[in-house]
Amino acid sequence: MDVNEKCDVYSFGVVALETLMGKHPKEILSSLQSNCIDDAIKLGEILDQRLSPPSFSILQDIVAVAIVAFVCLNLNPCSRPTMKCISQCFLGQLTPFNIPLRDISLQQLMSQELRHCLKL
Repeated sequence: MDVNEKCDVYSFGVVALETLMGKHPKEILSSLQSNCIDDAIKLGEILDQRLSPPSFSILQDIVAVAIVAFVCLNLNPCSRPTMKCISQCFLGQLTPFNIPLRDISLQQLMSQELRHCLKL
């Protein structure tokens, strides 16, 4: 394994998920490694339950962080974005979406389905 900036990108994805979950995402990381993320797992189920439910505007930001986190966790380092690309995602205007938190699956976050919101 080459140690380069793509390792930092992966680490950013881990820290981003850990921030959203309030704990280390070891189960999700294991599932990603074995390519078996359960489609039934929803974003709302993995968020830190100690926090109150997010408002609509905060939900947009949470989904953006989750999408970026999963892009950063791509098993193929060449498919991970650069940190510059990541920072531009957060600085740019998000395309709003109207999907309830309870309906957003981790599978959707990892697919191309929601990435258009961030222009990834």
